[in-house]
Amino acid sequence: MFAPLFGAVRADVDRQIAWAKDEVRRQTRYTALIGVLAGAAALAALGAIVVGLTALYLWLATRVGPFNALGVIGGGLLMLALILFSLAVAQRRPRLAARPQLQIARPAALLGTLRQGGYDKVIAGEQGLRLATDTLRHGSRPALLGMLALVAFVGLIAGRRIR
Repeated sequence: MFAPLFGAVRADVDRQIAWAKDEVRRQTRYTALIGVLAGAAALAALGAIVVGLTALYLWLATRVGPFNALGVIGGGLLMLALILFSLAVAQRRPRLAARPQLQIARPAALLGTLRQGGYDKVIAGEQGLRLATDTLRHGSRPALLGMLALVAFVGLIAGRRIR
């Protein structure tokens, strides 16, 4: 009797686990992208410092034309470093995606899991009343406690939905 209910709960748990795995994957991709951008920016900044110092040395040593070329290269690397750093800082951390709703928390889904026989009949009306009274009169204690727990669970869910 409770196998379909446990199957529905298991499906909800599996959906929640899949959502958590997707979120971890998204956050990991974001962290890797920021790390690559920051590393490339650091290398460009280091290159700009080396070229800039070399240009300054050569300018001070000879005061001739090759310095313009080294200055342009150093300036270009410095601009690249600034662009990469600004991209790394401008990236926003992605928000967590909305957690999927628990299907079992919906009364219609819960009643749909308690179908008897096939998927086309739902326990309702006289049949449901007959099953409940038979369980009450002739059922074992575990079946009775299970029925009471199920009724309490459905009552809690219905009470939350009404509010």
